[in-house]
Amino acid sequence: AMYPNPNRGDQLFLQLSELEAGVEKVTVDIYDGFGKRVATRTLGVQDGYMNTTLELSELANGMYLVSISAGSRTFHERLVIQK
Repeated sequence: AMYPNPNRGDQLFLQLSELEAGVEKVTVDIYDGFGKRVATRTLGVQDGYMNTTLELSELANGMYLVSISAGSRTFHERLVIQK
């Protein structure tokens, strides 16, 4: 889950569950409309679950792609920033 979306450019809440056994870290990359990576974070996983908040104040209005890599799985979600 990723919310709120559209976002006001403040906090983005991320939740992942039922991750593969042995996954200890998740990488979150945010790309702008030109494909340029504008943010990256490495986050910890506990008992196959991740629940965190990302600060998005550095992002301008626009459409972004959030890519989350967890073990052998990768998730992609569009994110809209409207301040």
